[in-house]
Amino acid sequence: MRKKIKKPLKKTDKRIFNFVRRSLENRKIPPTVREIAKYLRISVGAAHRHLKKLRNNGLLKFRYGEKQRVTRGIKIGTNVPFFGR
Repeated sequence: MRKKIKKPLKKTDKRIFNFVRRSLENRKIPPTVREIAKYLRISVGAAHRHLKKLRNNGLLKFRYGEKQRVTRGIKIGTNVPFFGR
C-alpha cells in the first residue's frame, strides 16, 4: 500500500488552523468555511483547499452527516503542535 505524502504547511494553513483553534476556545463552536474565507480575505474554494490539506495532515477532522459534511463540523485533530503567531 502506498504511503500518503504530507505536504508542508504554508502561512495561510497555519493562520486557518489558529483561527479554528481560537474560535473553538473563545466561542465554543468552530467557524464555517465562509467565516474562514472572510477572515483571511480568500475565496471559499481556496478555504476548502486549505481545510482539506489540514485534514490530510491530521491537524483537523470533519464530522459528516448522512450524506455530506456538517456545517460547523470542524474539530481539532489529536497530537497537534502549537502554531504561534
